[in-house]
Amino acid sequence: MGTQWWCAFVSMPMTYIVPEKVYYIHIPKAGGTSEKYKLIDLYGDALVEVPTGKHSPYDEKYAHYDCIYTHVRNPHTRMLSMYLFHFELNHMPEKHIDKERWTFLDTEFRWKISKVFGSNWKDISDFDKLIMQKMKPLHSNISPDNYVKWLELVGKANDRMDPNAEKNSIIRPFVQQHLWVSDNVHVKKIEDEKGFAKLNQTSRMPGHNDDEYLEAGRSLIEQYYSEDLRRFGY
Repeated sequence: MGTQWWCAFVSMPMTYIVPEKVYYIHIPKAGGTSEKYKLIDLYGDALVEVPTGKHSPYDEKYAHYDCIYTHVRNPHTRMLSMYLFHFELNHMPEKHIDKERWTFLDTEFRWKISKVFGSNWKDISDFDKLIMQKMKPLHSNISPDNYVKWLELVGKANDRMDPNAEKNSIIRPFVQQHLWVSDNVHVKKIEDEKGFAKLNQTSRMPGHNDDEYLEAGRSLIEQYYSEDLRRFGY
């Protein structure tokens, strides 16, 4: 069964597998959470997360699977989504997040992230720990200016996958999307998916304007994520 035929048929998004059938690489902030639940609807308990974690990059051990695919997203909106998500997850006042979303954040992200970081902290490099420490004040007080400072920070490691990715794949979610894939991975743009229901939509503060952030970060995205922009036609 050909890879492209299967991927066109499935048309969905995590680094999850249905053994011997489907291999989906979940690039952070590119629609993977929504895709996971679509795959669960199709395959139920047959869908499993790969041992190295849900954001694991491509692994040759699954190269023989029938359907190997991923979703990518425009780097401009992807990086802003990532920045705002960190604020929502850890710093946004609860009154600005509806109850259903708050529960979703708890069950889908908070306890999992805490568990992964707790068990892998010793494997995290001093460089990554320093980056995370410098990110905290930029996440807790969001603004276009702090978004620019955050992009300048993540840009220092955006071209290198986490060196401990085989143990833990969430330390550098901001790296360029092409680092997650290989030539035999069928790539779909999330913007081209018709009727794609987004389950993981980040809450916004009252008066927030995405356009102010997008414009402030435009030149840095064009500099740091130029290869993604070129490869995926953004």
